[in-house]
Amino acid sequence: MRTETYIRRWGLEPDGEPFSTPSSDLCPVRWKGQAAMLKVAKGAEEQRGNLLMVWLAGQGAAQVYRHGGRAVVLERIEGDHDLTAMVGAGQDDEASRILCWAAAGVHLPRPGPPRELLPLPWWFEALADASSQGGLFAQCWEIARQLLDIPQDVRPLHGDLHHGNVMHSPRRGWLVIDPKGLLGERGYDFANILCNPSLETAGHPGRLERQAGVIAAAAGLDRARLLAWVAAYAGLSAAWHLEDDQPTEAGQTLDLAQQALALSPAP
Repeated sequence: MRTETYIRRWGLEPDGEPFSTPSSDLCPVRWKGQAAMLKVAKGAEEQRGNLLMVWLAGQGAAQVYRHGGRAVVLERIEGDHDLTAMVGAGQDDEASRILCWAAAGVHLPRPGPPRELLPLPWWFEALADASSQGGLFAQCWEIARQLLDIPQDVRPLHGDLHHGNVMHSPRRGWLVIDPKGLLGERGYDFANILCNPSLETAGHPGRLERQAGVIAAAAGLDRARLLAWVAAYAGLSAAWHLEDDQPTEAGQTLDLAQQALALSPAP
């Protein structure tokens, strides 16, 4: 595992067993006595996220203690609150507002964003391909194309903002982790919130309509345009599910797209 190379190179102290995800090799470590996580990106997508974390410099995000090549040493957040659990406990509105606050930290104007950030139109390639199937995929792609052709309020984006990627530090509050490192309209980052923390929760009757209102108010977004982003993102997510041979999840996600289109038929 490639974590061993960086542990030796940077004089890190292992503090747990290394493990892998589809996108990264990871190992809990100690960095100058502090609990940290070594993360080595396997591909360009995760490496872009690492570069965005470096650029955020710990402002509303896990602190980066060291970085180089494909690796970063991150502040290890051992949180005492959980947004998914909050939703399950009936605090969906509060969880959505916290996510909006976290997004605002990422979207704050800062000089010199990484050149490697991926323009949002490229991110939608899977939906563009799936649109040839017609039906909801074609409808979602048409909405996405309209949004992408004339973007508003372009910022560096987290790209995967949901209940599991904002964690609570007892010392520093709510912090984002695991961004994708995109560049595009600010509203895109909020669409994923409305498709989480699970497809079952997201699809509950009335939930999308209510949370769209909560998020639009908290983030200062036009509600109709936010719902258009939900339709576009849900179509994209469904296309990814099909690529991963997950037809059930694709169908559930397209149901969300249909809800969003019914609530706001055009951006």
